[in-house]
Amino acid sequence: MIKLKITFSGFVLLAFFSMQTVFAQETIEPVEERDYKVRPVRLGLKLGFPNVIGGNIEYVTPLFNDRLAVNVDYSNIRSDWFLAEEDDDTETTELNFSYLEGGLNYYFFKAGKGLYGGLSYGRFKFEGQTSVEKDGQEGIGEIDYSHSSIGIKLGAKIGGLFYLRPEIGYAFDSMPETVDYTANYEDGTSERETYDLVEELAVPDIFFKGFMANIGIGFAF
Repeated sequence: MIKLKITFSGFVLLAFFSMQTVFAQETIEPVEERDYKVRPVRLGLKLGFPNVIGGNIEYVTPLFNDRLAVNVDYSNIRSDWFLAEEDDDTETTELNFSYLEGGLNYYFFKAGKGLYGGLSYGRFKFEGQTSVEKDGQEGIGEIDYSHSSIGIKLGAKIGGLFYLRPEIGYAFDSMPETVDYTANYEDGTSERETYDLVEELAVPDIFFKGFMANIGIGFAF
């Protein structure tokens, strides 16, 4: 009789701890209920600064109940897109621009959609040539400049299959207003010169203060 009581007590304790374990697991890993489909792959187009115009890819991972996403932006623009032709043939400029940014987005309130915050690392590069002149001598300036910065963003993915994505942010190491380059002259000499991005490209001054802003559209799958 005593043996039966011990066995029954052990069974009660085992059942109690089993229920506690199940309850704890459900508390730690809740299943989010939602009435929409999370489309994890997003392909889109972004227009703004500093990316100017380019493609965007985002993948929503299963982490944190489908709220953490990996994001990549890429732009590659030739000089004839944004540099006007000179009135004469004595001065020419070729300046190509590329931008690559990668980072993480975290969706605050809904899985894979709505308001999110982002942390990213971006790198842009200027490459090209510009004609120079000094004391009657003509020459070529070789421009090869790159710049990198960590940035934070606040954005929102609005929509489902077709979406709209506005973003604003701040780069901790803002883009400089001028770029130094090497000018090579006909007599074999060379000097360091300065290319003024504000004057030559007519870029608003606010974009050299670290401000980031863009708007994107795309499709999710």
